[in-house]
Amino acid sequence: MAVIDVLGIGKRYPGRHGTLALEGVDLTLGEGAVLGLLGPNGAGKTTLIKILSGLLVPDSGGGTVLGYDLLRQASRIRAEVSLVAPTADVGIDNNLTVRQNLVFWAPVYGLHGAEARQRIDMLLARLDLEKKAGDWPMHISAGQRQRLALARSLLAENTLVFLDEPTNKLDADGVRSVRDMIRDLNMNHGVTVVLTTHVMEEAEELCSEIMFLERGQIRRHAQTDEVLRSLGIVRPIRLVLGLADRAVFTPPEPTALAAAEDVSWDVGAAPNEVSVTVRSSDVLATTPALLAWVFGQGHRLLGMASAPVTLDDAFATLSAAGEAKP
Repeated sequence: MAVIDVLGIGKRYPGRHGTLALEGVDLTLGEGAVLGLLGPNGAGKTTLIKILSGLLVPDSGGGTVLGYDLLRQASRIRAEVSLVAPTADVGIDNNLTVRQNLVFWAPVYGLHGAEARQRIDMLLARLDLEKKAGDWPMHISAGQRQRLALARSLLAENTLVFLDEPTNKLDADGVRSVRDMIRDLNMNHGVTVVLTTHVMEEAEELCSEIMFLERGQIRRHAQTDEVLRSLGIVRPIRLVLGLADRAVFTPPEPTALAAAEDVSWDVGAAPNEVSVTVRSSDVLATTPALLAWVFGQGHRLLGMASAPVTLDDAFATLSAAGEAKP
């Protein structure tokens, strides 16, 4: 069943000349998918999320969300989806503590008594807000307020969640906790997720599908692994190895490592160490084969790192292929 099925969505904001936000956007999204909306500022990502969540009426096009008509049943859509906006303060009352904010919203989402308390405790724990439960929102960090906004939206346990830059302003621990929460919602609770992000690595980690938007138009929409494979962006994988026998070290052949382009190596910083660099167009495919070779040769893995594909990399490649126009 298609959770989202829209066709020809267009939106232009008023003004002297008008600002085109979306043009001819078609989207069909199946139940249980995680869709990443990627694109530069002004690409139309937030506008599309607002339309799909029933907050904004398109100028053209239509379709359904959760089976409800986008134009005639927007109120039903708003009641049955969750939306986390990038402005963390939306929906947060500074006159209530962190916990009290969630207690206030729980009845709005039909939660009462023990069920509400259990749900609130779980969200505070999962989003690392337990120690801040009694604090006022103005006394916690911007990242913690973002997590509070996420907790409020997830109280409802809706089956479709829109996340507009959910890890914006978060530190490394906050990013990890939110990403883990998104993965849990999708894998263990069957929630369909649509998220916007400026981070290609985040989309690669979380999303089953990726849609690139630029100047209000879709430049590419496909399964994540297909998109990454088709981009063919070569990334280095760098290893530091402790050698089983330095005298007979032989680097692996690229043909033995899935998607590897070439292999180079140099002496390491210490005796019996060597630095190996493998350039790969598919790190997820190359890494297992590379590790199998390392341990099969009896070497010790002392360090390993890979440079992620950036959004700039992706758009540069799409532009070169004629799929993204400047």
